[in-house]
Amino acid sequence: MVDFKSIGKRVKYYREKSQKTQYNLAEELGVSISYISQVERGIAKPSLIRLDEISELVGTSLQSLVSDVNINDHNFLKSDIIEKINLLEPLDKYRIIAMIEAYVDHPINH
Repeated sequence: MVDFKSIGKRVKYYREKSQKTQYNLAEELGVSISYISQVERGIAKPSLIRLDEISELVGTSLQSLVSDVNINDHNFLKSDIIEKINLLEPLDKYRIIAMIEAYVDHPINH
């Protein structure tokens, strides 16, 4: 069974990550903003072809949209962090690790 609510959450996550609004994505797809909203809420059930179009526009893979990965899962967040860190130069990686270590040793309480 296809979990369109989870797919919709991932569509929203990657849309926001790509800094697109629902309006932008709708315009690029040639659909209404309402349709994008319905996809993100799991109401609309887009075809694989449509999901593939969405994935390209939000900068991810079709597999990322339809997989069982939970965007609230710590492993998902960890992979996203690692992906970003891998883009950095070695000195910047060292600085990020130092900042994380400093935070772990002295967390900020809100």
